[in-house]
Amino acid sequence: MYSISRKLLLLLWAASAVLAGWEEELETVLDRLTQAAYASASHESLDSLLPLLQPDGSFSDLKYGDDGSTSFRTHGRRQSALMYHHFNGEDLTREIISSFVFITYDAPANQDTNWWGHVIGVPSLMWEGVSLARDLLSQELLTDFLDRYWVNLPAGPVWNTEDHSGNMAGGNFGPRAMLAEVEGLLRGSFKEVHMEVQEAMFRELAERQPYGDNGLRQDGCIHQHNIQGDHATHHGYLDHTLSNMYNSAYGKELLRYASNLLTWYTGTSMDFDDATVEGMFSAYLECQQWLFRGHTAEPTTCGRHITDGSLSTLYGTRGAVRDTGNNLKKLGRHLEEVESVLHRYNNVLPDPEHALIGNKFFFNSDLTVHHRREFMASVRVLSNRTTRPETWPPEQNGDGYFQGDGFLTVLVDGEENGRPQAEVFLVYDWARVPGVTNIYTTDIPQYHTGVYWSEMFFNNVTYAGGVSDGLVGAVAMVTNRPHEPLRHLKSWFFFDDVIVALASDVTLGGDDVTGESVITTLAQLAFDGTFVIGTATGEEVTPGWGNHEENRPTWLHHRNIGYVFLNGDEKLLTLADTRTQGSDEIDVFTAWLDHGASPEGASHAYAVLPAADVEKTKLFSAKPDVEVLSQTSALHAVCHTPSMTIGAAFVKAGELTPSACGTSARLSLLVDTPCLALVSVGSEAPDAAELSVTLADPQQMYDVIRISVTYDGREAERVVELPSPPLRGSSITVVVTV
Repeated sequence: MYSISRKLLLLLWAASAVLAGWEEELETVLDRLTQAAYASASHESLDSLLPLLQPDGSFSDLKYGDDGSTSFRTHGRRQSALMYHHFNGEDLTREIISSFVFITYDAPANQDTNWWGHVIGVPSLMWEGVSLARDLLSQELLTDFLDRYWVNLPAGPVWNTEDHSGNMAGGNFGPRAMLAEVEGLLRGSFKEVHMEVQEAMFRELAERQPYGDNGLRQDGCIHQHNIQGDHATHHGYLDHTLSNMYNSAYGKELLRYASNLLTWYTGTSMDFDDATVEGMFSAYLECQQWLFRGHTAEPTTCGRHITDGSLSTLYGTRGAVRDTGNNLKKLGRHLEEVESVLHRYNNVLPDPEHALIGNKFFFNSDLTVHHRREFMASVRVLSNRTTRPETWPPEQNGDGYFQGDGFLTVLVDGEENGRPQAEVFLVYDWARVPGVTNIYTTDIPQYHTGVYWSEMFFNNVTYAGGVSDGLVGAVAMVTNRPHEPLRHLKSWFFFDDVIVALASDVTLGGDDVTGESVITTLAQLAFDGTFVIGTATGEEVTPGWGNHEENRPTWLHHRNIGYVFLNGDEKLLTLADTRTQGSDEIDVFTAWLDHGASPEGASHAYAVLPAADVEKTKLFSAKPDVEVLSQTSALHAVCHTPSMTIGAAFVKAGELTPSACGTSARLSLLVDTPCLALVSVGSEAPDAAELSVTLADPQQMYDVIRISVTYDGREAERVVELPSPPLRGSSITVVVTV
């Protein structure tokens, strides 16, 4: 791939050859701009708009200058609605011109204290209206309007030619780049801006950035609001960016705005280069398509927006999946793949030919996702290389402190989080995050991700990561939160239709005991009205509303998800209640395991059965097709008997003692380095067998792993070279003949 300087030289050289043809193609680009603006315009009815529109062009219900950017954004959206109806046969010329005159010359100053409202928020809702109205406005009015809302801003212009470096978050770069092109096209000065946008977009989308800047990383995802290396070094972490992934919030802004912009120039001499276009498809297909089921986004990628009713998981996919996919279709590439992504967005149970079946670990993000036609699951862990999902106390996910500590999500019908704009996250108990083991507290630590002294926001360990062979996977995390006393080892094993969650050495004692229990949360979801528990005596109970406690349960079932308890000594608590947010009443089901106020060496082992009914859950409980082979402080290992696959998390160099898995002969694995491993039996003959061994280094620090595999008494040794930077942390598979 070209360096930036080389790329820029080529762009400048190409520009001199095509400038002559640009004028002829400008009308094509303007037509596409108009079509895009029309497609995005508001359809608000004239019956509601016109009674509010005053003779001076203002709207009577808006408080310009007194509510930050809100009134200016609403005015811009309504201008697009007026133009929508004007394009559909209503003569609204007078109303449209008056609305532009007012907002350009007579509206008071925008008093928003947030730079985003000026630079992105307002123009992002004004571009459709002004693009559609350009032929109705005088050149002076058009120019003055653009000057006020694109250039003469308290925080500087939308597109500052001296500051569009890779340090700009992609979620800000995407809309600013598109808005800059809008301004240039409307003014007739787009040539220079277009060249700058091309160069900046190449850097953002085509050049993979292993550390440092925001942008597309080696795992294919977009990383935003990263904490830079000086903070990491100060706190003893690795000397590179602490990474966080928000593809359902910030990432969608880059994807939908940039993909929209790409469509305007495609097929012209001003087209974006192949590397940039393929970078966009990479961000969409390598990452975004993994992060949703139906209309619901993977919750830990929503950042601080998870508690915002209008930007929550049920809306996180709209721009990132639907709008971006429809834009990418216009580029004419990867059509079958994009159609399948859009099919899955529109069909929570996709047709088999469109289903995504696989397992992927995002090694820059410490996120594992697992897809089958019937469900998706994910777990977010935390290392000293990554930050927790973003929080901005007090309003925006201020209580999200535990989100990164093993947040396990299972989506079957895509409605597990509740109704649009009334999701369970609005009334969440953030000390009961599914998958997480923590001290229960009603006083959750409040730390702002962007405050560099907030070391409590990180996990001070290197051993946190995942391994994946593309179909199944495992993830593990040692927990060592600064200023938090609880310590344990956690792991999750993702097989075909079952997830196994383990914990060992859960210990809390002495002065660290708070009186509150250490808990492991199983679920906190929208309550569907009923749940069932299998008891130690073989009976079934359906507790219903309120609190319930069950000692030594065998299984639990709620919302097409089964939980089977493998230790046999669990204490299960459930709560079904109604919580109020404004005028909304939200029914929530919560289930958790109680390890007591001062556990010593406690553990848990349970299987999660997505897309399972009660009968399947009962049958699995009676005869599990998984077996826990090791659950110590040094090694977690699980066998999945149908596939003869063993997943193992070696916290230390060591050996998985010989064990049979399903119908396999006894096998063992010896490693000289802490790692994560998957071992599955392939073909077998009387005197030889082929084993597939997939390895990953969760600490992202080793070059090789020496392994010794024993099968049916036969032994083979291999030296496995691990991926080198910037791919460290990704998985490698070798076939070993024994």
